[in-house]
Amino acid sequence: MPGKHDEIVQIVDRHNRKTGHQPRSLMRAERLTHRASYILVFNDQEEFFLQKRTDDKDIYPGFWDVAAGGVVLAEESYEASAVRELAEELGVSRVRLQFLFDHYYADAGNRVWGRIFACRHNGPFVLQESEIAGGRFISVAEALRLKDTEPFTPDGVEILYKLEKHRQPTAGGIFFLHGLDSSGQGTKGRFFQEHFPHISCPDFHGTLADRLLQLTDLCQGLSNLTLIGSSFGGLMATCYATRFPEKVGRLILLAPALNFGEFQPPEKLQVPTLLVIGKEDTVTPPARVIPLAQQTFSCLEIRNEEDDHMLHKTFAAMAWHELLLG
Repeated sequence: MPGKHDEIVQIVDRHNRKTGHQPRSLMRAERLTHRASYILVFNDQEEFFLQKRTDDKDIYPGFWDVAAGGVVLAEESYEASAVRELAEELGVSRVRLQFLFDHYYADAGNRVWGRIFACRHNGPFVLQESEIAGGRFISVAEALRLKDTEPFTPDGVEILYKLEKHRQPTAGGIFFLHGLDSSGQGTKGRFFQEHFPHISCPDFHGTLADRLLQLTDLCQGLSNLTLIGSSFGGLMATCYATRFPEKVGRLILLAPALNFGEFQPPEKLQVPTLLVIGKEDTVTPPARVIPLAQQTFSCLEIRNEEDDHMLHKTFAAMAWHELLLG
C-alpha cells in the first residue's frame, strides 16, 4: 500500500491554475505550489477542534493545527479532498461542508493554495493515529492567545486571522452577470462556481430593463459590490453602477456591450473598473467600446488582449484570485 510520500498531488501555479502532478515527496523537496483542503470543525458552542500533529509529519511536526485536511490529490476537487480527509483524520462523514474562502500561503518550506471549509460536529472523533496525536475544542480567541506560547502551523494562524475577519458582518457581495443568450450556468458561470463558490451566478431574463430590476432586487441591502459583467452583463453592470454608484465597489467588464442600443456615457463614474476585451472581437469591437468606456469611467484599466469576443484564450488565465481576493 503506497505511503503518504508516494501520493500524487495536484501542482498549480501562483494563480492556482493546474500545471501538472507530482509525488508528494518531490512537491515537498522542491517546494512546489500545490493545493490543500482545510476543514474547521465547530461544535455547538462555536469552538473549533484544535488538533496536535504527530511528530513524524513531513511538515510542521508536533505543531498545533487548526483544521483537518491535507493535500489535494491529482485531479481531485477541493470538495472531494475535504470529504476524504475529514473521514480519514477524524472519522467524520455525512456532514455539510460550508465554503469559507480560498487562501494562499508561502514560507521557506511550503507554498499552498488552500480552500477553507467549516462543518459542525460535537464529537467524539476517531483520530487517525498516523496524523493526529490528540486534540480539543477551543475558541478562536483562546487559540490566538495560545499561539504566543505554543507552536502553531503558520498557515493555520493566518487562516484564524482571516476567519475572524471573514466572520465579521459585511454587506458586500460578488455577482457574475452573464451575456444576453447565456446563463449563470454557462462556461464562465461554471468556472466561478468551481473556483469561487462565494460568487453569485444568477440567471437573468428579458430586456435590459427587466434584468436591471432583477439585479436591483438581488442587491437589496448590499453595498461594496463587485460586479463581473460579460458582454450584455457588462452593459448591465455599467447601467447598475450608473444608477447606484454608492453601492458598487468595483466593476470587472469582460467585452462589455457598451455599443448596444441607446447606451450613452453618463457623467463619469468614480467606480474602479477593469475592462478586458479582445482585439479580434467583432461583437463588441474595441474600437467602439473602449472610447465609450473611457467616457464613462474615470478610474479605468484597459486590457486589450489578442483574443475574440468570448475571451477564449484570456478568461481562465486571468489572475482571478488576485483580482477577487486581494
